[in-house]
Amino acid sequence: MRIIRLILLILLVVSIQSCKKKTSRSNNYSNDSERYYNEYEEAYPDDTYCADVDYYNPDTGFSNNYTLNVDVEYNEVIRISFSSGWLDSSEFSSEELDEDGYCSITLYDGREFEIQITGSECSFDDGYQIENDIQDEIAAVTCPRCGFSKYEYDDYCDDCQDRIDKTCSRCGQYDAFMFAGDELCSDCEEEDQEDDDW
Repeated sequence: MRIIRLILLILLVVSIQSCKKKTSRSNNYSNDSERYYNEYEEAYPDDTYCADVDYYNPDTGFSNNYTLNVDVEYNEVIRISFSSGWLDSSEFSSEELDEDGYCSITLYDGREFEIQITGSECSFDDGYQIENDIQDEIAAVTCPRCGFSKYEYDDYCDDCQDRIDKTCSRCGQYDAFMFAGDELCSDCEEEDQEDDDW
């Protein structure tokens, strides 16, 4: 009977020690992953940062470099701030910063931003400059008559240019049958012809 009790006591002590080691190992693993997560989070905690931003529009070929403030959450750039507005998740998917504070963002319309965090929030930035540049870009590819897209080197979109080319210089009427170089619509030409016949 004593031997059985002794064996049970030894088994009990061994199982308790085994549980302590497992708990200790899982605590170490938990501490290591928590330490890694905290170090990773601390690289760029949720805040506003100053960034060097390279902007490129593939539709116009325009590119420039700006100093702008960007908002970071969960180590991802979620907003690019201008002077009176911003770009956010309504226009791009947030992108994760690498260990050096760099990420590349492509807007849904194809414009590109390369972002490099340079420090804490900027006291002076190029927010007005980028807004002006983007407005100029939009104006360069927007038809001033109808508001639709046009090529940057054209004054008007194709439809508006066609209407201009086929509008009579005398009466202002649109004539789809006018040829390039014609100044008068067919009605005005007929009137002139009738006058000549008299």
